[in-house]
Amino acid sequence: MTEKSEKSTSWGELQALGVPFDVEAMAGMNQKFYKLMMTCNEELMTFGRNRLKQDMDMPQKLASCKTPQEMMDVCLAFYQTAFKQYSDEAGELTKICSDMSAEAQEIYKLPGD
Repeated sequence: MTEKSEKSTSWGELQALGVPFDVEAMAGMNQKFYKLMMTCNEELMTFGRNRLKQDMDMPQKLASCKTPQEMMDVCLAFYQTAFKQYSDEAGELTKICSDMSAEAQEIYKLPGD
């Protein structure tokens, strides 16, 4: 049987990595980080829910078409709308991630810095 050796990390190594020793500081970092992640997740879920509804409505719209031209118009409108919404969402997520990056220095700031 092979023994598994675990290397313990010294506090000095953690401090060099920028990990605070203060439990309250660590809790504060986590709280801010989770709030930012919730904002990002909420945005993704809202977008996904709205897009899924539009995707699910598509078969009914296609079934109600009377001519091939009408079907083409429905498909074209669907894909144009989807492309615009995905592009807008990419911009919104980029903004959220940019805001997260800007706040990262504050979040991970050590006490006394």
